[in-house]
Amino acid sequence: MIGLFIGICLIILVLFIKLYKNITLLSFKTMAFGIDFFVILFYTIYFFHPNVAVKLVEGKLQYLLDAGAGILAVILYGLLILFINDAFPRVSNILNLFITFIGVCMAVPFAIGLLTPVIQLFIHRFTFNGDIVLSQNHMFNLFLKYMIFGIIALPVWRYRMSKLEEF
Repeated sequence: MIGLFIGICLIILVLFIKLYKNITLLSFKTMAFGIDFFVILFYTIYFFHPNVAVKLVEGKLQYLLDAGAGILAVILYGLLILFINDAFPRVSNILNLFITFIGVCMAVPFAIGLLTPVIQLFIHRFTFNGDIVLSQNHMFNLFLKYMIFGIIALPVWRYRMSKLEEF
């Protein structure tokens, strides 16, 4: 019976490690490309709908036009990133590092906000208002927060650049 219990525990451990690896890889992919693509899609639809779609068509066709414009903007943005990467590699490195840093600055608080109910199971007084507080001194807190975001952004940026080099 002890062997069966240890075997089940090891299987659960292996499954947990595989799940953690998949979640980590998915979050890397999301932070590498998903955030900026989502922002481009969102703002294209946000500005396109009241200024263009409403004036061109009526009814539910407006939303199809919005989705088409958003997808077109994402495709053009992707092609622009690939062109800049091929034509101007140094500019591409700096631009992609900046884009990755902004993406990490958006994704980390969002992820903490999504994980707040799970964290509250273990830490009952935990609340998250959207800001990460690491120190009582405001300037030192900003410094620490952006240093952590920068450390997180570096491997994500490397992953992004490796994927851009594949194309």
